[in-house]
Amino acid sequence: MSLRTRLAPFLLPLVLVALVPASATAAWPGANGPVIYVGLDPVPEPLTSIVRYHATGLRSFVPGVPASVVQLTTDPTDRDPKASADGRRIVFTRTIGSAPGERVSGIFVANVDGSGLTQVTAGGPGGASDVDPAFFPSGNRIAFVRVGGPSDPDNRGRLHSIRLDGGGLRTIASGYAEVRTPAVSPTGRQIAFQCRHFRRGLEYSWEHICSVRPDGSHRRDLTPGFKDGQPATDPDFSPLGRVVAFSVGPGTAADVFTVRADGARLGALTNRGPRGGRKFPRARGYDNPSFAPAGGVLIAVARSGTKPRFVLVQPPIPNHPQELEASILGRSPAWAPAPR
Repeated sequence: MSLRTRLAPFLLPLVLVALVPASATAAWPGANGPVIYVGLDPVPEPLTSIVRYHATGLRSFVPGVPASVVQLTTDPTDRDPKASADGRRIVFTRTIGSAPGERVSGIFVANVDGSGLTQVTAGGPGGASDVDPAFFPSGNRIAFVRVGGPSDPDNRGRLHSIRLDGGGLRTIASGYAEVRTPAVSPTGRQIAFQCRHFRRGLEYSWEHICSVRPDGSHRRDLTPGFKDGQPATDPDFSPLGRVVAFSVGPGTAADVFTVRADGARLGALTNRGPRGGRKFPRARGYDNPSFAPAGGVLIAVARSGTKPRFVLVQPPIPNHPQELEASILGRSPAWAPAPR
């Protein structure tokens, strides 16, 4: 039986109780299309047993379809890919030059096959970098983070939005100790992002998942109970916008969690204990979650210390996560809807 056939029962509209234990990028609703990701190639270190993984640009593949990998870009600095709601375009970060003492990044957009490359931003004043882009549902505007420059000397990051033609720059959120990795909900009414809060003056708390409306109102911490040592990163909305998946912890200690978009019903999906918490020890960590547009499953990266491979996170299946094609190595997957 093919992987595509085995996936069929789970590619259904998301059922909240299945993904949130009682238990970025938004996943735009639609049929499942390709997974866009940062491709990695193994490079052994001479005279050692160490293997490094070097980025090779953006690639795509279709889960369950053998030999479907396509090289979309070849710049090794390309990262943070996200897909548009119509499945026709991707947006990503690329290093474009250097300011004194640091590299500068800008935002680029291309067709989902890698053609039609267009630069949207070139960073900000004074060497600021633009990173972590994410489409709004219209496909004509993106959210992104601007880091550095005279207005952000501590590199905390500020959440902005801009049109794809480079006009209409707006500041959405600032004043946090740090802002990264925004994801826009399928309705366009909520943006989830990795955040740090000020605590006791200049001391920072660990990363949480926060949300805000595009006009900067209704700020909310979705994970207020997280303690130091539990950094939360990489949020992604479910296709209906009711659930946010995200990573908790670094490397092999990472797990995929979900929480409702209103901050309720927080729980683990991977390495999950009987009451929804995390169980230890474990063989792998899991991060970089991305919902399938058709719902019901997520793709994530398995962190075993070597070979960062993609897995399907399927909550109804006792032995989830399930590893996908072993030959595909990468990070930062974004599951695009089928073009329409």
